[in-house]
Amino acid sequence: MLRQQREKQQEMSLVIMEQMVPEDHLLRKVDRAVDFSFIYDLCAPLYCADNGRPAIDPEILFRMLLVGYLYGIKSERRLEEEINYNIAYKWFCGLELTEKAPDATTISQNRRRRFRDNNIPERIFNEILRQCIARGLVGGAILYTDSTHIKAKANKHKKKLVTVEQTPKAYLEELDEQVDLDRKVLGKKPFDRDDDHKGDDDNGNNGGSGGSEKSGAPSTTTKMQSTTDPDSGQQSREGKPDGFHYSEHRTVDSKCNVIVNVHVEPANLNDVTPMPEILEEIEARLGRRPKYMGLDAGYHNAKIAHLLESKGIQGVIGYRRHTHTGEHYGKYRFRYDPFFDVYICPEHKYLYWKTTTREGYRQYFCDSKTCAACPRRAECFGKSMSRRMVERHVWQDALDDVIAFTKTGVGSRIYAWRKQTIERSFAEAKVNHGLRYARMLGIRNMREQCFLTAAVQNIKRLVASLLFLLTYNKPCILF
Repeated sequence: MLRQQREKQQEMSLVIMEQMVPEDHLLRKVDRAVDFSFIYDLCAPLYCADNGRPAIDPEILFRMLLVGYLYGIKSERRLEEEINYNIAYKWFCGLELTEKAPDATTISQNRRRRFRDNNIPERIFNEILRQCIARGLVGGAILYTDSTHIKAKANKHKKKLVTVEQTPKAYLEELDEQVDLDRKVLGKKPFDRDDDHKGDDDNGNNGGSGGSEKSGAPSTTTKMQSTTDPDSGQQSREGKPDGFHYSEHRTVDSKCNVIVNVHVEPANLNDVTPMPEILEEIEARLGRRPKYMGLDAGYHNAKIAHLLESKGIQGVIGYRRHTHTGEHYGKYRFRYDPFFDVYICPEHKYLYWKTTTREGYRQYFCDSKTCAACPRRAECFGKSMSRRMVERHVWQDALDDVIAFTKTGVGSRIYAWRKQTIERSFAEAKVNHGLRYARMLGIRNMREQCFLTAAVQNIKRLVASLLFLLTYNKPCILF
């Protein structure tokens, strides 16, 4: 039977908002799993208690932002519209059915004037992490750290060349002590530390590459800087997209893939440089250090291995053979004998340790007469050289121990689990929560985006654990 639809939009209806949100809606699960009352306690000191006009509840503002990050709504103006039109969003934010959501300008002005210098997003992340720990979702024994690039909100063609101050790397003082000890063993004088301390390669075994930096004092370097977002860094690595980006260094726990640390840097900073700071942040958040740390091949160098060893952490690092170009033998053709502390060439001749450079590389030389009579001399080194030399970092033993452990049954299983943890965490953040692109300008806004994205991912772990607990009445192990 065909009936004509009458106009009903003007009719009055009695509506109970609570009944309009399904019981199995994600936001209902989030509201049951997470106690958000801590947001008011964090923000209360930032408001005047007895003066001025009534302020918008900060919990409402941050619930709005969490909805945006949870559903990947990138624009705060769009977020305002969605909350006004979506009853479930409005219910989650604590608004009445006819009450308008705070506008986008209110959020941006509170960010700029009230929350900017108080690390509120990071403190929210810390509290969510604390609730995950209390729920038993963090084991803390095996952690995985990696970085991903985030496209900055900047035109890659709008840039200029600037000179900036370069802070010395944290390990230089310790490296200087080891170099001096080596030279003392060889009967050589220590280096004059007033001289320039040549930069070393964070990624390879070749000393002396890069610029120069003074030991214990900052130096200067030139770099391309975006005129739109000066805090971002130009990324120009092979296999990576060109342009200005940020790097998010993320650490996840192996038990339930909970994110335990977030660290943001410009993308032109080497991935291994902030590792000492990252380890300190992890220890501060968890109260202890992990037993194992899984890292990909980008962290395969002696300095990282030594850093983990000094912290009592067993590194599990992917192996890579550093690139070698040219017609002559690469270092990998020479075998190291730790008992005699010599290198053995393909012709079974010995290369002996003669000196240690200020960059921290022990140099092993073959005898000139032996090299002159060698039938493979032309394949081994160039005509301008009289003998072959091979370099070995003073902390190479620590890297060799990591390589050996990674090849064991336990090490290989730990490393294989990387793709199920840290790689999956990054994919989830970019595909579902909008972390592929920066929403705002500046590293402080980038930190807010990264911390709140990590917070909503951890909230999803809390929801899953609560559902598992209610269903099976036992703790949850998600992966």
